[in-house]
Amino acid sequence: MNKKVVYLVIDGLADTPFNGKTPLSVAKKPNLDYLAKNGVCGQILTVKKKAWDDTARQSITHTATIGLLGYDVSKFPTKRGPMEAVGSDVPYKEGDLALRANFATVDKELKVLDRRAGRNSLGLDEIARYINEHVKLQSDFAFRRTYEHRGVLIIKQKLSDEITTNDPLKKGEKVKKITPLNKGGEISARIVQEFVDQAHNVIEYHPKNSERIDAKIPVANYILVREAGNRLFALMPPFPVKFGLKKAVCISENGATKAACLLSGFQSETVPELPFKETLDFIFDNIEDSLAEYDFVYAHIKGTDEASHDGDFSKKKKMIEEIDKKMEIFKKDFEDILVVTTDHLTSTEKGEHVYGPVPVLVYGKGKKDSVDAFDEISVKKGMIKNFSGLQLLKFVMGR
Repeated sequence: MNKKVVYLVIDGLADTPFNGKTPLSVAKKPNLDYLAKNGVCGQILTVKKKAWDDTARQSITHTATIGLLGYDVSKFPTKRGPMEAVGSDVPYKEGDLALRANFATVDKELKVLDRRAGRNSLGLDEIARYINEHVKLQSDFAFRRTYEHRGVLIIKQKLSDEITTNDPLKKGEKVKKITPLNKGGEISARIVQEFVDQAHNVIEYHPKNSERIDAKIPVANYILVREAGNRLFALMPPFPVKFGLKKAVCISENGATKAACLLSGFQSETVPELPFKETLDFIFDNIEDSLAEYDFVYAHIKGTDEASHDGDFSKKKKMIEEIDKKMEIFKKDFEDILVVTTDHLTSTEKGEHVYGPVPVLVYGKGKKDSVDAFDEISVKKGMIKNFSGLQLLKFVMGR
């Protein structure tokens, strides 16, 4: 393949209609519409229904990313906990128990007021350090904040991952007790529950939470943990080998997307924690720089998914419009191939992930179809009909 590829994944971009409209359909996006009109469009299924059902109560991002990279997700049932560690450059040893974590806000009765502690990281690094210093378990452990309100807990002991979450997945409900799913998970459940209980006690009145109160930010006084895992699965063959490339790079924030790329042979450029517009500046500047060195650039934009989870239609629309301004670079002097898609639907109305096909556009192949706008409805007229991630990549790379 002579042309290089930019694979732009806008997290949770696709939405379900609310009064017949989605943020993508009403956003002013002349550049995305231009690229759609002068390329080919359609829909892809990043994961099959069974794989979706298997992870319905968990995160879908890491599974969908594996699918977008052209792998059969059923062969790589990697749990989110170890992925969160690897994708955040936190040392992880195969066999250790790792869990994805959220800083959260609870009341005196342990009812969840905010599952994400206001999506504000003020003081969270200090609180994480305090947890590591003052929580005492029978096993060695490491707790790190990874990105925004998210973190990872690693229990450095060979333990079963057959345990439940303490996250009720809804605000207003009391946190759950961590329980074993079978006899093998009894020790794991006890240790993780002990960590959660101790952490709550030591951070409830941490000085940084006083600062958060003064700043009118929800306190971070509880740790929600879920998606325990105790192993990783290498994605073989490596992506560059699989598609005959020299080098591939992932531009992503810390977390599961970066992990999926690292495990499949990508190099990485980590997106720092910045305001949304500055994040876009970093990503698009690095796309241009990376094309000089890499054959394949996978770039991930996170903010749109968060706006959906927060139920903020207007914010998601504005984010799409900011992204569209950056797409201008692909209209002039761009001689390679651009793919724009998303990992999954995120319903702004429901505030959660929803199963279904997602829109995709491919620009730079020298082909056009009848689509003249990039949104969930318009792309259905396109020539790409429910491709898998593998089928999409084969089409993009002329296989």
